[in-house]
Amino acid sequence: MSETDWPPYHWLDSPDIESIMDDFWCPKYDEKDLSMYRRFLEILELSKDGLNGDAIGRSLGVNNVRKYLTGNKMSFLTRLRTERDRLGAPVKGTKWIPMRMKPRGIPEGPWIQGPSPVTFGKVNSMIPLLPIVRSEPSFFEPFGFSSLEDMLGERVNMLGFLLGAMIGDAGKHPKGSSHFNSMSLSLVLSQGKLNSFRFGEYASLCAKMSLGLEMHRISDAPASENRFTNSDCFRWISQASPLVGWLFHECLGLNWDELTTYDSLKIGWLMEAPPDFKANVLQGICESDGWVDASSDDVCFVSSPNSALFLKVLQSIGSSGGIDQQAKVEVLRVPTEEASKIPLFSPRVRSVYFERMKVMSEAHRLPPTRRVSPEVVAKIRELSQTYGRISEVCYELARLHGVKVSSQTVRKYGEFPRSL
Repeated sequence: MSETDWPPYHWLDSPDIESIMDDFWCPKYDEKDLSMYRRFLEILELSKDGLNGDAIGRSLGVNNVRKYLTGNKMSFLTRLRTERDRLGAPVKGTKWIPMRMKPRGIPEGPWIQGPSPVTFGKVNSMIPLLPIVRSEPSFFEPFGFSSLEDMLGERVNMLGFLLGAMIGDAGKHPKGSSHFNSMSLSLVLSQGKLNSFRFGEYASLCAKMSLGLEMHRISDAPASENRFTNSDCFRWISQASPLVGWLFHECLGLNWDELTTYDSLKIGWLMEAPPDFKANVLQGICESDGWVDASSDDVCFVSSPNSALFLKVLQSIGSSGGIDQQAKVEVLRVPTEEASKIPLFSPRVRSVYFERMKVMSEAHRLPPTRRVSPEVVAKIRELSQTYGRISEVCYELARLHGVKVSSQTVRKYGEFPRSL
């Protein structure tokens, strides 16, 4: 909007604020907001009739009329309509989303055209238009990126990984909802897990590059009886933004009072995405909630309450899997050879689980009719005394000798405590 457009007398020709509200993503306002907007229209009407600020103030009992007429003071709905005049109508199928929120629920740009409802094609067009948070080479080179340009080509896939992390470990925290639902992301990852640091650093890089949101590591959290681990924890947190709220509500299909741990995702648009994007979503989930079970030769990840959805995603990219119903959760199991082809663990994070998946997928299974050699029996006995767990013995046989031995064979020949 140019200076000559203010005061916006043209609003008096179509005063209904509802006529432009559908152009914004989930704005919230109450009767107080409407009352302040209507009062501004009264100020405009009197100003158009030729009254000065002092006269309008006396007539309406309003202070600071000049500030309202010069645009130096605005209520929420006045500001929103001003932005609509400046921005114009969004592209069909999208809505304007403010990138940030100031105190008292004041939206701040840049303004993003976010698709609603979401389709992969619209997301694919949206991400390259978002700003980025630049990082030093020392931050992105460990993840296999050679330059900023190299990362720009992966922005959409990095969003996929971030969505997977949101489904998994990432906390989603409301940060004010008076006018737009703003949220922040956090990661609290156990230092007892060898992949935690690289996973957290890569997830924060994905937030910076895909959405242009600052996400950084903060002070570690000490061990606590109320946490899932006995170890200290690494922590990361993003800036709050309605864009995170859009990801939660539109991309994951969740209502504001729902949780990824207990409530089913409504993410049918994922099925139209290309295999690379689907793989990145699954990688974010697996780096959060996955592991390699060498005893069954599977990559596993906690899949409830979305087991059927994730199985359908896997099948759409040529893989298979089975749902394992455990006491409290469902676990999706994928043979390591298939998991490695996707891959289900990120080759950029290169976690311990990625290496284990690679080892198991490349090892050779002994034919079921072949008699186990004395040499293999000796190795099983030796390793069982060192590691004490069937899965670890299976993994070490694959890592050291390139062979896959069934858990039944290891159990038969290993010298384990009776509890195993």
